[in-house]
Amino acid sequence: MSEKHDQKEWDVIIIGGGIAGLTASIYLAKAGRRVVVLDKGASLGGRAMSNEIADSRVNMGGHALYKSALPILREVGVEPVGGTPKTSGSFVFKQADGRSKALPLGQLLLGSFLKWHEKTQLLRFYAKLRKIDTAALQKVSLQTYLESELGSPRVRSAVLALVRVATYCDAPHLLSAGAVVRQLAQAQVMYVDGGWQSLVDRLAEQARQAGVSFLTRSPVRTISGIAPRMTVALKDGTRLSARHVISTAGPKETLAMLDPALTPAESALYERLTPVRAACLDLVATGMPQSKTRFVLGADEPWYYSNHSAASALSDHPGREVIHVMKYLPVSEETDPAQDERELEGFLDLIQPGWRGHVVQRRFLPRMLVSHAVVEAASGGLSGRPGPAVAGRPGLFVAGDWVGDSGMLLNASLASAREAARCIIAGKDTVKEGMHRGA
Repeated sequence: MSEKHDQKEWDVIIIGGGIAGLTASIYLAKAGRRVVVLDKGASLGGRAMSNEIADSRVNMGGHALYKSALPILREVGVEPVGGTPKTSGSFVFKQADGRSKALPLGQLLLGSFLKWHEKTQLLRFYAKLRKIDTAALQKVSLQTYLESELGSPRVRSAVLALVRVATYCDAPHLLSAGAVVRQLAQAQVMYVDGGWQSLVDRLAEQARQAGVSFLTRSPVRTISGIAPRMTVALKDGTRLSARHVISTAGPKETLAMLDPALTPAESALYERLTPVRAACLDLVATGMPQSKTRFVLGADEPWYYSNHSAASALSDHPGREVIHVMKYLPVSEETDPAQDERELEGFLDLIQPGWRGHVVQRRFLPRMLVSHAVVEAASGGLSGRPGPAVAGRPGLFVAGDWVGDSGMLLNASLASAREAARCIIAGKDTVKEGMHRGA
């Protein structure tokens, strides 16, 4: 993937060859900028890459593409292909005797587990979801909001299970209610054929066609200077010059590369961000014992199960399926990876008894980085995240799932990548009035 050339001067250097970096590179190259993308890995993709496991394309944990991301992908020439998972599924609740039981959604609404007033609460909440003023709730925690809206703990548990799916985050005490409600209101997703690697490959091809250059196995040591003369030094001693730099690394990784460092006041906006992680058990299996059980959420526990092959093409072998099982990890404490794996196995024992006999190959990712930052109510919600222009360092921009006031997860990465590119194209080298600064 690395391309050999002697050029050392660029209009824009982009650090990171994941989806954000590739997207920004396409906008910039199409606007006539000379762009190089640096990536520390041997291949492009970052957390969006898929691995070949047992003749199947397996994402790094369960990935779903929100259809609200399609407009930006189409702008850069990428049209994802895949399927939409069925909305039917089950919730695992703890019973009065302490044992867990999976209840299909239909049974939850029509059966006797929820009382009539609880069913009414749940239906009313979702009926008004798109009408809620999310701007007024950006600084309100999700926990506070749900306790005021839903009197039933069991209904709150069901809603929080859906929140975890939409945000990949199990921190209702921190999450911005406004950001979550906005995310839930656009919850139509697709599973991508060929895994997310197909997105990476298509973005990389569009970038190459636009004239972008790539340097893989090129970890960055430092970013120095300001526009229009910035220098990126690689760990092998190579030095590259550019008018602008975009870092799509995480907030703390970006801070560590800056020479000189930002002032304490400037860096505080990045240092306070709390990452989101999940324990992921990825399976390639020859079907599963309960073939009709394709999507299950833990209501009282932060569990997720989904057969992604039920909606997308992921294997060359017609009898094999790709299944993702996850535990959304707490953000404020460490857990025991071995215990997390046993917990996920127990979850599978409950919903897919006999599953071990169907597994062709498995992989456990104990602390998969899902997102670099919880969208926190205390920081102002979406508008409290850092903007793409780095204050105190003219010419330096950032992009990723932790940047900008638009969207979460991949949507935030795409929106911030586009905004960073637009700022450079428009000649906005610093944070100016009217540009997002963060709270």
